[in-house]
This record gives sequence, C-alpha cells and structure tokens, in this order.
Amino acid sequence: MISYINGTFIDSTAAAIPVNDLGLQRGYGVFDFLRVKGSQPLFLQQHIDRLYRSLAHMRLQLSHSKEELINIIQSLIDQNQLPHSGIRITVTGGASPDGYTPVEPHLIIVQQPIPEPPDTILTSPYQLVTHQYRRQLPEVKTTDYLMAIWLQPWIKEQGAQDVLYHSDGWVSECPRSNFFIITQENMLITPNEGMLKGVTRANILSVAREIMQVEERPVSLDDIRNAKEAFVSSSTKRIIPVTAVDQVDFGIYTDNSFSARLFEALRLLEK
Repeated sequence: MISYINGTFIDSTAAAIPVNDLGLQRGYGVFDFLRVKGSQPLFLQQHIDRLYRSLAHMRLQLSHSKEELINIIQSLIDQNQLPHSGIRITVTGGASPDGYTPVEPHLIIVQQPIPEPPDTILTSPYQLVTHQYRRQLPEVKTTDYLMAIWLQPWIKEQGAQDVLYHSDGWVSECPRSNFFIITQENMLITPNEGMLKGVTRANILSVAREIMQVEERPVSLDDIRNAKEAFVSSSTKRIIPVTAVDQVDFGIYTDNSFSARLFEALRLLEK
C-alpha cells in the first residue's frame, strides 16, 4: 500500500514522521476522511473545502493549493488500485522544536480498504446513549477523540452502539456522525451549533429540502422524546436509523419511513 507524506509517495510500512511532531506530542492536528467508490473520490471538493476551513481555525497553513491536494489524492488512488476504499488526510502541527509551538505542518495521506456500505437502509438495532460533553473547537475536525475512545467500555455496558453528546440537555453530535430527528409533523431537524457540520449532513439537507420541511436549530432531549424518527449520518455510514436514544424507543424502520427515503436520495447522489 502506498501513502503520501510531505511530498513523497512511499510504501506505508516505511512511512514515518519525527518523534517531536506536534500531533504526536500534543494531539495538535486536523484530518478529513472520504470514501472512494469505483476509484472515484466521493464529494472530494466538499471534503477539501472543509479540511481547509479546519486548517484556518487551527492556524495551520499548507504549502499545497486545493487543486494540488486533489491531484495528489487522485494519484494515490491510481497507484493503489483500491476501487472501494477510504482516504484519510491528516495535517499535524509539525516537528516543533519546543514541543508546543506549531511549525510547518506535516501532510499525511493514507488509503485503506473499507467495506462498501449497503444499498438498502439498515434495519438492525442501533441505540445511542447520551453523555454530557462538548468537544473543544467543535466546528473543527481535529484528531482529538479522547472522550469518544475513553467512553467505549461504558457505551458497550449500556448495550448501545454509540454516544450522543449533549450540553445541559441540548444535543450536538455523535463522535463520528451528525444527528437528526424527524418530528411528528414530518419536519427534519438537526442541530446547528456545537458540532462538526459533516459533508454527508450537507448533502442530506440538500435532498431533504426537495421532499420535506427542514430546520437547522438547537435540538433538546425533549425534542428527541417527542420525535417520530431519528438517524445519524457520516461519509462511511450514509444514514443509519436510530432505534433508541436512552429510554426513548423508535422501533425498527420500514421502507416507507422518511429515513429510508432520505437514504435512497442520498445514495443516488453518489452515482
């Protein structure tokens, strides 16, 4: 497998960064992740735009233009010949002499095989458990997943598949996905602050506006209790219906649900 590090395509087993890299020493870095389908990177421009927004927030500046980065990614795909895969672009704070001050960033791009998501919406149980927490700089896709990883044993003890963060009863996001509810009046609502605005989230909002009313606004735990449906979204998941949040049970979804209709509309965007 070939990876790309700081201007060089290199065998992944030989890839390395300095031990004083600020991403390693202090966890200071950003990344983005996108799917490759049929050797085509999906929604690549949207992911690159988000990466550069994250870089600006973190005061990191790449020497590569967006167009140059896109060409590097396409070259990596051509070399690895993995038609269904994931691309992760990581930018760290660089090899900091004092271990604290960001310097010239390190750019690391890796490609890895990942399962192709199913073409029909999942109907198996997918439960969320809530936890009071708000990420630092939530609008930035940082490499910091400390809380999400630390909570893994507790999530499993609760019999859940993932955690939904909230702050004083106002929900924000799951660690790797955005959260949506559908009200009894068939309105799609998703939080509008305190979270990372995903590329898949943006695409869902776009297709949803063709078939239903949409609102981006604060979502409370009470809103979830009164909702008809709930689901999460990400680049690798597309849409997964949520069958329960804490003690709120939504049951198993049918092909006639709004979640299923949005899943199909989103899937068609990939063609």
